[in-house]
Amino acid sequence: MSVFAALHTSSQAMSTQSHVMERISGNVSNVNTTGYKAFDAHLRESVNHVTPKGSFVGVNAVDIRHMDRQGSVLATGRGLDLALNGPGFFVTNPAFDGSGTQHFTRNGATTGRVGEDGNSYLATVSGQYILGWAADASGAIDTESALVPIQLDSTEGLAGEPTTRIAFEANVEAGSTQGHSFEVGVWSSPGENGENARYSLVMSWTPGAIGSNTWTVGYGVRGPDGAVTPLEDTTEVTFNSDGTYATPTETPVLTVPLGEGVSNDIEIDLSGMTQYGETGFVERRQEVDGFPSGRVSNVQFDGFGRLTADYSNGQTRTLYQLAIADFPAPQNLTDVGNSMFTYDTDAGEPLFFAVENQFSRTSVQPGSLEASTVDLASEFSRMITTQRAYSTSATVYRTSDEMIRTAAALKQ
Repeated sequence: MSVFAALHTSSQAMSTQSHVMERISGNVSNVNTTGYKAFDAHLRESVNHVTPKGSFVGVNAVDIRHMDRQGSVLATGRGLDLALNGPGFFVTNPAFDGSGTQHFTRNGATTGRVGEDGNSYLATVSGQYILGWAADASGAIDTESALVPIQLDSTEGLAGEPTTRIAFEANVEAGSTQGHSFEVGVWSSPGENGENARYSLVMSWTPGAIGSNTWTVGYGVRGPDGAVTPLEDTTEVTFNSDGTYATPTETPVLTVPLGEGVSNDIEIDLSGMTQYGETGFVERRQEVDGFPSGRVSNVQFDGFGRLTADYSNGQTRTLYQLAIADFPAPQNLTDVGNSMFTYDTDAGEPLFFAVENQFSRTSVQPGSLEASTVDLASEFSRMITTQRAYSTSATVYRTSDEMIRTAAALKQ
């Protein structure tokens, strides 16, 4: 190798080692960055130049980002922080209407952001909306539908629902000559603002002839003002000789007035009633559908990435399903900083999916974040090796330069 070839090769080596050092420095500076995937800068031989005496090789660096490495999952205690255990990325967009460039990240540190409609939405700490699929009224998720920002709170809240069914269980005293009344809370139909009122259905149990095992149930409605309006409907209930329920076999349906000009048809399931002696009149259970309007009191994700909301009226609803994107070659995504990536055709077509069960290849860990994949000890070891390689190349460069200067001086 000529002295000029040595000069060029050592210069190329220093440039390559400088690039490797830059990647090591970047990894070290991001050791505490959530969701950061470490770089490796591998050395690769390349043809420097070819002469009649042979080919001379140099070296350059090839960057490899290990997107498939799983970082440690660390609990944060914040219910809306998210970590992925397995392949995939959270899907985000800077624009509320989805018109911005879609981004992908493993950084699940979240915050709230007010959307253009005035509601609160789940967002990254850099302000991008986190996307998912909205659930319908029954809580079902359609993963073929469009991705939308995940809403955390609503200015409208949850509208009330009227009572349509009551299941009531109690014991009436066998052989009693005295009646007894039970009350069950029911809800009226909601008005235009979604609010409804609470009433009480009063059930008055009157015994039949001694030994007949028959009771007549009369009904009344106690309004919010405390006044009771009697109903014309009655139900004849009979018991078997052992005190268990016998008839009616069909569930009675009452038309119950709950407000001016408004009535609810309510099923009254009394099949859990019993008639035992020496136990008195004892209520055991009442199960009533319908509820008042309520506001969101708490939201949280589960291990499948489903966002559920608890309301002030005691109801719970599934609101959204977190969307996850995966790629055939995720290392080819375009790095735009802050642990965020954008799509590149070399990454392959994205697959958007939801975590459906515990056997899925990816799981969502709520209240946690994924740590950086940087191994600090390994990075410092590579730093020492790189520094020595750079120093050696610099020595070759300096020696070649001195040889050229000496040759030039002899010529003079």
